[in-house]
Order: sequence, then C-alpha cells, then structure tokens
Amino acid sequence: MRRIYLDHASTTPLAPEVFEAMLPWMGDRFGNASSPHARGAAVRDAVERARAEVAALVGSAPEEIVFTGSASEANNLALKGVARARREGAHRLLAASTEHISVLHPLRTLEREGFPVALLPVDRTGILDAEELARSLTGDTLLLSVAHASGEIGTLQPLEAICRAAHARGVMVHSDATLSAGAVSWPTGEDAPDLATLTPHLFYGPPGIGALRVRRGVRLGPLIEGGAQEGGLRAGTEAVAPIVGFGVAARLALAEREARAARASTLADRLRDLLPRRLDGVVPTGHPERRLPGHVSLCLRGVEAEAVLQALDEEGIEASSGSACTTEVRKPSHVLEALGIEPLLARGALTLSFGEMSREGDAECVAAALVGIVTRLRRLSP
Repeated sequence: MRRIYLDHASTTPLAPEVFEAMLPWMGDRFGNASSPHARGAAVRDAVERARAEVAALVGSAPEEIVFTGSASEANNLALKGVARARREGAHRLLAASTEHISVLHPLRTLEREGFPVALLPVDRTGILDAEELARSLTGDTLLLSVAHASGEIGTLQPLEAICRAAHARGVMVHSDATLSAGAVSWPTGEDAPDLATLTPHLFYGPPGIGALRVRRGVRLGPLIEGGAQEGGLRAGTEAVAPIVGFGVAARLALAEREARAARASTLADRLRDLLPRRLDGVVPTGHPERRLPGHVSLCLRGVEAEAVLQALDEEGIEASSGSACTTEVRKPSHVLEALGIEPLLARGALTLSFGEMSREGDAECVAAALVGIVTRLRRLSP
C-alpha cells in the first residue's frame, strides 16, 4: 500500500539530482577544504560553487552566505552573534510571539545576559500587528526577528513591509526563511532581511546543514571558535557532501519553485474545500490567503490531535501537529496561544503539508480518512 506523506513542512526527501551530486564527495572525492594540495582545492571549489547557488536563491552575494550545521544553529548565530558583537548603543531585541523555539530560546538566554527582549503580538491569522510593531521600533532597538512563514499555521508575513518599517528606524531584521526560501519569491535589495536562516532539508536537500545570509556590513560574533572557516564565524571542517547537496537543492528550488508551488497549492486547496463540507467542527488556522503553498492547518473540535495522527498513521497517512521540533515536549502550542485559540480547541490541531511526494487523489483520500477517524473518535468521547 502506498503511504501518503503530508509532512513536507517537517522535512522532505532528497531529490535524485541532489543524491547523485552528493555521492562522489562521500567517496573518492573526499578532502578537506583547508588542505593546500589539489584535493583540497577541488573541495574548496565545490564549496564555493554551492555557496553561489545558495546565494542565488535569496538574491545575495556568495560572500554573504555562512554555512552552519543546521537552521537552529543559524538562528542562534544570528541572534547571539549580533547581540554579543554590539559593544554600545541600541541593544533591545524584538521577535514575533509565534517564532520557532530556536529563536525564542536564544532570546531567553540573551535576556538573562542583560539584553531587553520583547515579543510582539500577532492577529488571529498570525500576521504581525503593524501598529504594535511601529510602536516597538524605538531608538534602543537593535534587531527584529520574524519568520517569513510559520510551519505550524502556514501564514506568510508581509516581510518586505516589515523590513521597510524596521530599516526606516535603523533596526536590523533577521528572518527564519527555512520554509519559504525554497517555496515562494524572496525579497531583494534594501527591503530584504539583513540576516536570513536557510536549510535545504525543507526543499528536497540534505538535513544536517544550514546557512545564514549575513548582509555585508553586519557585525557578528562567532558561536563556534577555533578555526578560520566561514570567515571565522563557524569553525570546523566543512561538511562537503551536504554543502554540495545544499547548492544543488537551491538551484532546483529556484528553477522549479513556481511549478512545485502550483501543484502543492492545488492539492491543499482541494482538501481545504472538501473537509469542512464533509465534517463539522473544522476550524482553519492561519491566514486564509497569505499561506505557504501546499500547507493546510486546522483544529478539529472534540478530538485530540495525538489520537487522530495515530489513526491516520495506521491508515498510511503521515501528518503532524505543530512544529516537528516541539512535538515530543507535549506542551500547548505557543503559536496557537498567540493567535488566541482556546486551549481545548488547540488540542485538536493538525498540520498537513503537500509537496513533491503528493499525488492526484491524495486530498480526497485524506478527507475520507479524516471523516471516518474523527467521527469514530467523537463517538468514543464521554
């Protein structure tokens, strides 16, 4: 039986082209980019080609790309690097209340170090409150961090407008672009974020590698010291095969982005249309239009998401609830709480994300399965 994978917002499979490009660097073409001989030079060339391909994805210069071990590391480098490099002047840090924990937890650490931190509210759809943002961009503000897209509710922030407002007040912007960079167009020029977090495993590249785009002129302190790699910002021998895979995945994403988005969006729209007509108590979450392609998020009244996901898995359908990085914590979703969704309803939150593994008919299969599962679980509820 073919399984239906609806968890593309958590990770994606390697594209065949990416897999093939990585293989030689895990075999005969091994080497250290810091070595002075020909093998080392070949590795350096491969790393720099990949850097240029990743830079093209977000319209930046290759020298503005810093490779890291993950998106979480890149988020940490952006926040801690900017804050700790600042010796005087503005030092207040802002973030949307719906940010990923790899942003929120470093902010807590920086707050304990003495940096003032404020989390900004969002509206019921997850969009950053424009009036509150304008009030918060005070003269002592150093950095604003806001993800371009939420993996939990699918909402896309108006990133260019946010950057424009922040830059007008002299405030730098960091954006976690892990979900959006390979899926939707990215702002360029002055209205782009000064720092942007990327990872290829969300657009058919390898896990275990990330990158931070650092606009020329932005000062950062390193997290990992002990080597001159990545301009001294990330010591350690480069992971050549994943970096090469990152570059190929970025090139493919740029070339195929519109076609991929159209396919995924068609399937997601179909499920969003079918489910409320066949099942009552379906409450969509996130923005109805400003959404990641292929992303469906909703709450189901009267059921627990954990029970629904287990039943779906038994029927061959793989989906999720909330961020993959917080699933095991089993705490109420801070994202849904920020949207003002009541805790009882939030317990039935599902995220279903279509992508390149999805096929025609998947939306209908998933809708039918959910109707049967939810109806059965509601009958069992006291």
